[in-house]
Amino acid sequence: MSLIAHLQNLDDDTLVLAATERVSRHIKMQAALLQSVSGKRSWFARGKIRTVTQWIEEAWLELLPDEQLLFPVQELAVVKGVADRSGLLPENQISSTSTARRVAQAYSQFIKFKLPADPDRFRFKREYEVFWQWRALIEADCRKNGCVFRAELPALVLKALSEGTVAAPRKIVLVGVLYMNPSERAVIDALKSMGAEVVVLDFEDAISTPKLIRALTQADEFEHVAEWVNDTLKPYIQTPHAAPTMALLVPDVEAYQAPLIEALAMTVSPASLLPSVDGAEVREPWDVSSGATLGARPMIRSAMGILSITNHQADPNTFSRVLRSNWVGGYAVEGAQRALVDVWLRENNGLNMGGKDYLRALAACEVSCNMFTENLRSVLNAQANVSGELYPSEWAEFFSSSLSKMGWPESESLSSANYQTLEAWGEALKVFRSLDYQLGPCNYERSYMWLREVVDTRQFQPRLSHVAPLAIMSYSDAVGLSFDHVWMLGATSNTLPLPADPNPFLPVDLLAAAGVPEATSDGQLLKAQRVVQALMTTSTDITVSSFEHDDRGSSVGASELFGPWAAPVGCSAVWTGFSGNKVGTLNRDVYEDEVVPAVGDDERKSLSGGVSIFKNYAVEPFFAFACNRLGAKEFPTPTFGFDPRIQGTMLHLCLELFWTEVRTQKNLKAFTPELLEAQLGDAVERASVRLLYKLQWRFGRRLISLEQLRLKSLLADWMEFEKARVLPFEVIAFERRTKVNVFGVELTVSLDRTDKVFHTNGKTYALLGDYKSGATFTYKSLNAQKLLEPQLPIYATQVDPKELGVDSIEGITLSQINAKKMHMHTRSSFTASLLGDSAGKNDVATPSEWAEQMEAWNVALEDMAIGFLGGDGNLSAFDKALPVGYEHLEQLIR
Repeated sequence: MSLIAHLQNLDDDTLVLAATERVSRHIKMQAALLQSVSGKRSWFARGKIRTVTQWIEEAWLELLPDEQLLFPVQELAVVKGVADRSGLLPENQISSTSTARRVAQAYSQFIKFKLPADPDRFRFKREYEVFWQWRALIEADCRKNGCVFRAELPALVLKALSEGTVAAPRKIVLVGVLYMNPSERAVIDALKSMGAEVVVLDFEDAISTPKLIRALTQADEFEHVAEWVNDTLKPYIQTPHAAPTMALLVPDVEAYQAPLIEALAMTVSPASLLPSVDGAEVREPWDVSSGATLGARPMIRSAMGILSITNHQADPNTFSRVLRSNWVGGYAVEGAQRALVDVWLRENNGLNMGGKDYLRALAACEVSCNMFTENLRSVLNAQANVSGELYPSEWAEFFSSSLSKMGWPESESLSSANYQTLEAWGEALKVFRSLDYQLGPCNYERSYMWLREVVDTRQFQPRLSHVAPLAIMSYSDAVGLSFDHVWMLGATSNTLPLPADPNPFLPVDLLAAAGVPEATSDGQLLKAQRVVQALMTTSTDITVSSFEHDDRGSSVGASELFGPWAAPVGCSAVWTGFSGNKVGTLNRDVYEDEVVPAVGDDERKSLSGGVSIFKNYAVEPFFAFACNRLGAKEFPTPTFGFDPRIQGTMLHLCLELFWTEVRTQKNLKAFTPELLEAQLGDAVERASVRLLYKLQWRFGRRLISLEQLRLKSLLADWMEFEKARVLPFEVIAFERRTKVNVFGVELTVSLDRTDKVFHTNGKTYALLGDYKSGATFTYKSLNAQKLLEPQLPIYATQVDPKELGVDSIEGITLSQINAKKMHMHTRSSFTASLLGDSAGKNDVATPSEWAEQMEAWNVALEDMAIGFLGGDGNLSAFDKALPVGYEHLEQLIR
């Protein structure tokens, strides 16, 4: 008799047992539909339809037992508590949670598979001996506290059956149950011995021969699938309810869901890529089986992100997500401001910032988001007011209050999926509250960790509000179901069969003897063969696919359980796109040249970037157009530790303050080492007052102290170079900003310092200086042919010397001040080296050479200004890698 026939004859004394919740839910829908068609009210469907584990649990709970049945997270808490208290964990153990997870699995397997309770079988290996001790401690803890692991339920129900306290149903129908552990099998056998009719639906009579397809890569496999789904469903666009039932079977729903849906969305349902209009839900034609966890839902990720922020700890990426989350109160009002604040924070992030530090950062930002700031302050103040440790049930109320203070979830109306998510969150909090006895009073961090454990291990997939013709599910979820068309993906030798994965705390020989499939390769092979055999009965039209190479290019074998495979074939489908799409049809040899317009008068007034206009133009004219006219900027990424820009600013500020006091080389040389150290320390301290101490919220005192020590050491080394200059000098100007017109380009340029140099010939010369704290530039960047450092040349050629208080400008010096390299590069009318080195062949050291250099710079600057203002946006090559600092322009280059 078929499943349909059994469902048609379903009565209150019939029990239908499925292997998984997905199969159970599907059978319930079929039963309700059949009873509705027959005239019966579907919400009063007869019979019980459960999974094997669900029925055993219900049968035991109906006895109203004295013991507490533990949730999985409670089981983990019990095992972790026992392991932590036992003193048996390794001293170098970083976290006991992962170990506790494996121990809990081993404890359940020990019970389910009735492994022998013989201590001699658990000797001579540290893991086995430790588990034997933990097992006894877990048993004692459970008996003492009156709690029961789920693995113990079959034995308890079996005992109740023998005592007559659990009634056996008249008929039991097993659907898609390929395998039961010995404890579950014993319950079914007991029911059979009590007179229950046990019917196991046999799949062997309807095995289909699949069509095998070998793709080149996994992405190519997804394209094959998307093309197949599109071709199958396209005739039913106007009549979706008449569409055939289809299934995509994957080895792991969680791993496959995102890339598979991405491929399907572009080909099958492009509307799902667009935001909803007027709150209307987009109805995708697919329904995903439960593969993700509750913690993966955006609404819950936002909630957990909020709760992860404490006064002293806040992950910068998490804070960024919370700040921009549309689930946080006030997003609709100040969402744009929060986005700008997020950009600012990415540029100004500190090291090891906590919630208090972020509050100070939000206060320092010019853009304000008052609602978010005040809500966050309220949450952090509430945390600070908590005294001592609380029970999980008390923390649950505190967490709910914190989320409410942050306005979570911010939404006037929830979609069906999000409403279900909110209900699931409430259920998760109930589970968390149940941990009172296992955890006892705990601090905020520990309670948050266990709440995260609850949501990250709770399977959840919202049910659709519409009927979707395409089901996406795991291999095991499909066993026992039937469809018009089935495509089985990922049938590689890595998944069918899976590699052996015995529990490290249980002897492999005991697991193999008990029949644990995961323990041995042979067991995994037999399990895979049975799964494949069952899946071949799910439809009369089955396609099985695998791929030849993974994302890393490594070869991947096809599963041999399906016989010989044909050679790999690439997907021949051409994406035609949306209506009017021209992709793939355009003649790229025929195109209209794009012309960059010249800079107009209005645009000229609003040009930004200063000297970078010429620097960008020197690299590529297109870069100046993109960066300085289009305003293309790299999206900032968080910098951890000291920002190099702040380090450079501090170096300039320290040197300015130092030379403002010292002025001359003579005074510098007069310092004793102790006095020089004190003078440099004073300069660093005053510079810190101006800048570093204002950023204490960002870097903290300890990191600032380390940076001050680094600056003192670096400046002390640099002063040895200043002392070694052969010509005496006086610093006459510091950090001067000057407006200048460079052949039509209005700029404001900054000059680090101006020196008056006293030559041995009795003359004095004005020398312009610039500091560079980086270690990646070369002095060739001052050459007129490729003027990558235009600041000093602009000052030397375009600024009136009278504005600097000198008669003429006779040279420039570019100083590199870096721990890896220190150097002075000079081009002037009187010397090529301030340190007394002889002039080289190409050095600039005479009045005529200096005049030629000035003329060359002048010509180069004029050419660049004319090109930039005239609309030159040329790019020398489209196929070469972009230079460092310009990678963000890749999207603009075609």
